[in-house]
Amino acid sequence: MWVIVHVYMGLAIAAVTPVPRWAIALIVIASHVLLDLVPHWDYTFARNLVIWGWVDFLLSLASLVVCFFALGAPLWMLGMGILSGAPDFDVLISGLRGRGTRKWFPSHWQRFPHGQCAPLPGVSVQLAIVAACAAVFVAAQA
Repeated sequence: MWVIVHVYMGLAIAAVTPVPRWAIALIVIASHVLLDLVPHWDYTFARNLVIWGWVDFLLSLASLVVCFFALGAPLWMLGMGILSGAPDFDVLISGLRGRGTRKWFPSHWQRFPHGQCAPLPGVSVQLAIVAACAAVFVAAQA
């Protein structure tokens, strides 16, 4: 999954889950694993990996800025969005070190049943998840 999908999932979970923040943190980390099971298209094997990575990062950052300034989301909630996407840093580090580098997050291990599909349906699934999570987040902020 793209980082932005994980960020929006973390935001949505934080916005509607009435449990202590430490429990929300565990839930958003678990959501990363569950989202990685969903068939999707990852740009990590694309020809323009660096460009896709920057687009993903900048869209995620812009989303957090909008959530903070336009929607008034508290910093702890933004932190849950960041935490949800944070496991993907091991993909970045692996990419910088070389493709054979071991990843630390379980859903990024080779033996994990990571969901995969072609670009069009794979991106469409991710856009649908982002749209649903954004709707949940905005509704919870209203």
